[in-house]
Amino acid sequence: MDIRAIIFDKDGTLLDFDAFWIAVSVCAIKDMLKQLGREDIPVDEFLDVLGVNNGRAGADGVLCKGTYEQMGLAIYDVLKLHGIDILPAETVRMTIDAYTRNADAGEVKPICENIREILERIKARGIKLLVVTTDNYEITHKCLVKLGIEDLFDKIYTDDGKTPAKPNPQCVSEFSQSFGISAEKIIMVGDTMTDIRFAHNAGIFAVCVGSSAETGKCADAFIPDISQIFEVIGEDKQ
Repeated sequence: MDIRAIIFDKDGTLLDFDAFWIAVSVCAIKDMLKQLGREDIPVDEFLDVLGVNNGRAGADGVLCKGTYEQMGLAIYDVLKLHGIDILPAETVRMTIDAYTRNADAGEVKPICENIREILERIKARGIKLLVVTTDNYEITHKCLVKLGIEDLFDKIYTDDGKTPAKPNPQCVSEFSQSFGISAEKIIMVGDTMTDIRFAHNAGIFAVCVGSSAETGKCADAFIPDISQIFEVIGEDKQ
């Protein structure tokens, strides 16, 4: 394949999702309940609406594939059931603040071994590297720095309130025009249906990583993790 750019999702693609986000979610929800004076509400009720069960986040759950706004609205529904008088917009604001404030509670663990070496091998071929995530800039930057790979990316798109979130493909168009790389030379690597829809909307090749057979069926290629990316783009030339 004549690939000039690879877009990576962050959570579940570069970063072990459950190790980071479940712990952060528990602490963020407890933080919000403390602020509201309702620490009597079970945290599990919120985890359930976010798509977390038995310590695992479902690939189609709000926590895994949603934006902060969608997460906040899911949390709002539980608060409303318990008679808490709060506006949806205020719940979203509290959600963003609580998650950002409790980001250190999560374990930043790479999805596979030698992640920097893998990305360096790709970059050595002259391929541009991007991250497109629905996470905010603060947490994204912190995670990529802890993984030791932040400096390898040519462009990082986050949920900044300006660029539309996935699956809207606007950032691909912006990148394509800025770097002069056409869509057929860009691929997307992600683990959720949001990532696959994003790729399809942008008209780019979609690679699914992880263990979701259903998501894999909708992608153009399927690999267990990014260490196998060379099966898609070809091995390094000797």
